Amino acid sequence: MRIAVFFVTFFLIAVAKAQVHVYPDDRLFYGEMLYNLENNILCEGYLNVWSDAIFTIEDGKIYKGFSSSIFNLLYSFRDGQLYLEDSPFRSDILFTLHEGKIYRGDSTYLLDLLFTIRGNAIYRGDSISVSDQVLVFDGRPKPEEFFAILLAQGEI
Repeated sequence: MRIAVFFVTFFLIAVAKAQVHVYPDDRLFYGEMLYNLENNILCEGYLNVWSDAIFTIEDGKIYKGFSSSIFNLLYSFRDGQLYLEDSPFRSDILFTLHEGKIYRGDSTYLLDLLFTIRGNAIYRGDSISVSDQVLVFDGRPKPEEFFAILLAQGEI
């Protein structure tokens, strides 16, 4: 019984402390960290100070800064698509995530393909070449976190 309690506690602590570090390449040098995502807060660099938050990502929604107020809602992620604010309209679909690929708008056509997510990296277009690598992750972001990181980087 004690062992089961230990493993459940360990698992809950590990999930609660889920971190994602974002780097420009696969060298993963701590001093070159671009973004730090911890406890739903995306900050630039390796520090995680709530006052420096770029985005808060919570329940499929991306908020500006350190906030989860409806007044700071920028984007919503649902059904594999990123919507402007909390819009229910198809015309407000900005990006689609489908089978590890990010497309422009409500599309899955090759001409609208922007990025490919493969392993722990994001690549431009349909490439998985190191020369087309945009960002590398230490940890595994949730789908809406991919978008928040790309938005912070100015890629989309």
